Amino acid sequence: MFENLDVLKILGYGMTGFSFLLVLLTFFLLRAEQNKTQQPRPLIIKMIWRFMLMTIFMVVLNGFISLPLFNQNMRLQKSVTQLSNSNNEEITKEITQNTDEIEDLITNSKTNEDSIRNAMQEIIDKQNKALDSIKATLTIAHTDKDRITKIENLKKEMAINYQVLINPNIDKNTKMKANQNLKTLNLDLKRIAIASNK
Repeated sequence: MFENLDVLKILGYGMTGFSFLLVLLTFFLLRAEQNKTQQPRPLIIKMIWRFMLMTIFMVVLNGFISLPLFNQNMRLQKSVTQLSNSNNEEITKEITQNTDEIEDLITNSKTNEDSIRNAMQEIIDKQNKALDSIKATLTIAHTDKDRITKIENLKKEMAINYQVLINPNIDKNTKMKANQNLKTLNLDLKRIAIASNK
């Protein structure tokens, strides 16, 4: 039953893991004494009882130690969320500016197609880095996986519109529409990237 028990991994949980191992050891001691064919040895039973009392004390002590740490973790998580929101807000502002730059490039007919495509590619690369940065921030903040999945889906949708923007065979109206789609996707991104304060 406990053959593949990873003691080092359990101890990695700190006092909780150590308390669990003590409870488990108590169980093993009682089981070993029960499996003997002769009469239970009073001295061994007494020692097991003492060990059990020490284990109970450790579990209770662990509870008292963990409670303030739990409150501290909650405050730390709140701080991480605030930092994540602040970072993501700056990134989404930058992404909005990028779509404005793309719009200027589309409407500027004086610039040749190659320079427009190169400039757009630079903006698109910045957009992708910004999206990766938001995803990394959310991962560090231990956000729910659903938000990270939504960011990945938005990145895919944005990629479709980026392909339209850098395609030289597509007309200005279609490119403007693709950029408008990006603006809508940016609003979705802002809603997902910045956690609401509850």
